[in-house]
Formats: sequence, C-alpha cells, structure tokens
Amino acid sequence: MKNQVSSLDMRFAAAALRYGRRHEGLTNPNPCVSALVVKTINGRARIVGRGITGMGGRPHAEVQALQQAGSKANGATLYVTLEPCSHHGLTPPCTDAILASGIARVVACTADPDPRVSGTGFARLRAEGVELSTPVLDVEARRFHAGHIAAKTQHRPHVVLKMAVSANGMIGRKNSGQVAITGPEAWTYVQGLRAVNDAILVGVGTIISDDPSLTCRLPGLEGRSPQRVVLDSGKKIPENAKVVTDKNGPDTQIFDQQSCQNILKSLWEQGIKTVMIEGGVHVASAFLGAGLVDACHVLQSGTMVIEDDGVPAPLDLMMDTATFELIDQRQFGDDQLKSFWRRD
Repeated sequence: MKNQVSSLDMRFAAAALRYGRRHEGLTNPNPCVSALVVKTINGRARIVGRGITGMGGRPHAEVQALQQAGSKANGATLYVTLEPCSHHGLTPPCTDAILASGIARVVACTADPDPRVSGTGFARLRAEGVELSTPVLDVEARRFHAGHIAAKTQHRPHVVLKMAVSANGMIGRKNSGQVAITGPEAWTYVQGLRAVNDAILVGVGTIISDDPSLTCRLPGLEGRSPQRVVLDSGKKIPENAKVVTDKNGPDTQIFDQQSCQNILKSLWEQGIKTVMIEGGVHVASAFLGAGLVDACHVLQSGTMVIEDDGVPAPLDLMMDTATFELIDQRQFGDDQLKSFWRRD
C-alpha cells in the first residue's frame, strides 16, 4: 500500500509528538504514546479527541482519544506516535478500540519494536480495511520513544550524556570542588532533563568533589527526580554525602562494578529505560569509549575560561561526527547548547 502523506499529516503528527511531552518520563513501564483524532468539519480539519498514556502506563493514549471523540471518531483519522498494540495485556488491544470506533484512517509515526506488537498492529488494521500511513516523522518519533526502543531492541536503557564545559573546553579544575560554568538558563534546562529521565548516573569522584543532591529542583517538579546511581568500585562514597543522607529524593543505588554494559543491563532489569550521565570525565569517557552513549548534550559557556589545572572534557568523543549527528543548537544566555544523536 502506498504511503500517502500530506503536509496536513505532518502537522498533526508533529502536534501529537508535542502533546506527548506532557507525560514524558511518567508512563513507565509503558511508552509515552500520544494520539489525536482529527475530523473534517465544515471543510476544516479539527482535533476532536486527544489522548496520552496515563501516568504509570495506563490508560492507553488511543483509547482516551477515541473516548473523547465519541461518535465523531467514525470516519475520522487517528494520529498516533507509536504503532497501536494488538495484544491482550492488562487491557484489551488498542486495535480493537480503533476498529470499534469507525476510524477510517490511521497515521502512525513509527513502528513498535516490542515483540508483542512489532507490525501486528499495523497488519490487523490493514486486514480490517483501515487506511494506514506510516512512517510519518519516523526519526523524531524514534527519538521521542528512544527509551522504549532501546529497552526492547538492545536490552538496556537509552543513555544521555550531559556535560557543561568552559569556553576553552574544560569540565572543571583538578582537585577542586564544583565550578559554576554555565548560567541560570542552562541550569533550568538541565533540571528539565533530570525530570524526564528515569535515572541519573555519576561516579564517586563527582560525589566527593561536588556533593550534589542529583534531584530535580524545578518548583513543582521535585517529585520527578530520577533514580540516583553512583559508581563506586573503591567504596569511597562519604557517609554524609547528600545522595546518602538526603531523604527528599529517590534512594541511591551504588554499583561497585566497573563494566558499563553490566551496569546498564542491571538498570534495564529494574525497568529503567532512560539514564542521564552527569558524571565527570572518567565516567563519561568510559561510557563513550564503550559505545554506550546514545545522545550528548554539551552546554558550553561563552565567557568562562578555566586555565589553571583545567580538566579537559572529552569533546573529541562527544562531537565525533562519524558517531554523532548534531541535531539541535540553541542559546541559553551566554551559554550555547549543542545536542548530538548517535547515527544509525
């Protein structure tokens, strides 16, 4: 079947992806799917139903959108960010709800690699005569659902590396405490990253030198702090470190092993689908060298220079164009963000 995609389809698919941001990081163990029901009324395409995966994984987005649309779903188009499920789990298949609603056409951003779905959702819709257009904004959707896709295809979490560097490429000073490199706008961005990732990972050196809390400190989002993970093979973590004594955030998990792959496998087995690395140069270089970093966010100061005893950031690995593609670049006050994504 030919994939007929219009500019209108692209607009509504993009709108569905934006809508999904509202519950990003809150729907584990299920992916954060979003759906829109669109109907032409008086010659204009209008959204008549919206849905997003509920907190904790249910209800599913498609069911919510169809319920909101009611009878208007008959003959309408459903835009969904991930292939609708076709298996019986704790809830009936979303394909059943789609077929019962009278939806005439489904526009799906990308396929679901979950072995329980993996093309069967699309096959069921086609078999029942529903017009299907897919993929639409596939790259954007795969990035949005990266945690789910990594968990199902690689049996590990999706790994994001964040690093703040000075204008001359330094992460800090040797044998020194925390150095404020970037400004308040960049700080807010980083707190937002913490809020949408399942876990945050650092090495014990960061705990000793900076004593961070590793929680999300944006007002109103404190409850979205990620699971704290510290790598400490030498059992050096201080008993009075904030990640140990601070009870306002999640518990801290300490790994005494050094294998990056094994650490990620253990986190995946616990249901963690996204990990944000905020550790120092040694931890960052270890995961980069093992080929286990999927995305890099480099926040570089435009004004601050660290000259004496500076610790160079592994920018050659983070910005390696053979491995990573620059996908976003923006300004936060005097600081510049560059976001890189691993090439397929």
